[in-house]
Amino acid sequence: MPPFNKILVANRGEIAIRVMKAIKEMGMKAVAVYSDADKYAPHVKYADEAYWIGPPPALESYLNIERIIDVAEKAHVDAIHPGYGFLSENAKFVEAVEKAGMTFIGPSSLVMNRIKDKLEGKMIARKAGVPTSPGPLTPIESVDEALKVANEIGYPIMLKAAGGGAGVGIIRVDNPNELAEAFERSKRLAYSAFGRAEIYIEKAAIKPKHIETQLIGDKYGNYVVAFERECTIQRRNQKLIEEAPSPSITDEERKEIIEASIRFGKEINYFTLGTMEFVFSPITREFYFLEINKRVQVEHTVTELITGIDLVKLQIRLAAGEYLPFSQEDLRIRGHAIQFRINAEDPLSNFTPQSGYITYYKEPTGPGIRVDSGIEAGTWVPPYYDPLVSKLIVYGQSRDYAIQVGLRALNDYKIGGVRTTIPLYKLILQDPDFWEGNFTTAYISEKIDHFTNILKQEQEAQIAIVASLYNRGLLKRRKVEDRQKVIINSQKSNWKTYGIISQSSPRVLW
Repeated sequence: MPPFNKILVANRGEIAIRVMKAIKEMGMKAVAVYSDADKYAPHVKYADEAYWIGPPPALESYLNIERIIDVAEKAHVDAIHPGYGFLSENAKFVEAVEKAGMTFIGPSSLVMNRIKDKLEGKMIARKAGVPTSPGPLTPIESVDEALKVANEIGYPIMLKAAGGGAGVGIIRVDNPNELAEAFERSKRLAYSAFGRAEIYIEKAAIKPKHIETQLIGDKYGNYVVAFERECTIQRRNQKLIEEAPSPSITDEERKEIIEASIRFGKEINYFTLGTMEFVFSPITREFYFLEINKRVQVEHTVTELITGIDLVKLQIRLAAGEYLPFSQEDLRIRGHAIQFRINAEDPLSNFTPQSGYITYYKEPTGPGIRVDSGIEAGTWVPPYYDPLVSKLIVYGQSRDYAIQVGLRALNDYKIGGVRTTIPLYKLILQDPDFWEGNFTTAYISEKIDHFTNILKQEQEAQIAIVASLYNRGLLKRRKVEDRQKVIINSQKSNWKTYGIISQSSPRVLW
């Protein structure tokens, strides 16, 4: 029997469709919401019902708690799934859902209020005996305070949005001269994305690896960790490529990070899905807790492929009060999975977001390939939201095999109308350092000039080929036109022929 009758998905794009697929497979109805910018979006068409929630800016639509609750009541839904981003970790939203008599598919408001932001998450981690990164556990209120804290812990530092995720609002600062401008910019980004301007400071790791675990718990104190994911390949603190399991840690280190994650979950009676994020040093072999994401992650797909668990369905059942159906001993790692975030961005222009209509769209197919997409031919990619348009996930018996599948899939993936990160990923998969796992979170920043030079050369070659074909076409057309002129000029009408003859001859021809 389905745990609910009807669920509203308070999100958009590929994650809205991914959640709706799980909802429909479980025998329930899926309700979509949309802004003016998404009126004809695929997630709207895929839903059983769809409701308008406001103008394109997120603050007036996807972050509008009152309007979303109003729509949920009109649609008579039993539960609300937040996806990720937007209101997915907003305690006030969870309270509003519960007050309206609906189930929030995620942690309860009680749990959310204990870890309303990343700072409170770090406090809990320290209490649970989980190592944390250096830095104060309070928001920074002014530039002067930021300068004082930075001098105490030492540069470089990271400015981070206390109430957000997905890398939004995170800015690295290497010296005091950069701090004032970065502080104000981080606050603006945080408020725009999450409706909260609080930011905090922590010591920046120079060349870390980014490892996260998939924490799963029910309402009765049972916990498992569906292993870890490596999310080290990033640009501007935003993940680009994720894989599971991590190629960077040992079995003993995996056991250690799983135990730390479960201690954290038990400390706050956490339930449903949660993602514990850590910085890992391959030199000292130490983990440092960064934050917990209280929702399904963008990269949940790779965990699903190596464990065989449908995390979204499990998340829904756990939120409905069901027991965790397996133990840690039941879980096994099977093969290797890699996810590529297909962003509408131009790697040749510092990853500038792209907007426009998708003029051509063809997904890769074949063994070991999965695509979670929020676009199709004719879709408009608006400039108001995250540039993620789809996710390409590949699977193989080993990491090397998965990389080979990934390269084929990327070559087969065709998107026209906007520039994407696909060409960059093709180069990364051919880089020996990536194959060998020799990378840190600085990988993209260190190699971007090399990659962009190759991309520019390829682009110039393509332009030259197109120009050559165009010029050849023009030349051929001119030759055809010249031939046609010759033929036309050589042809004389009967009137001209006989008219001239009749006028020049004394004989009458009729």
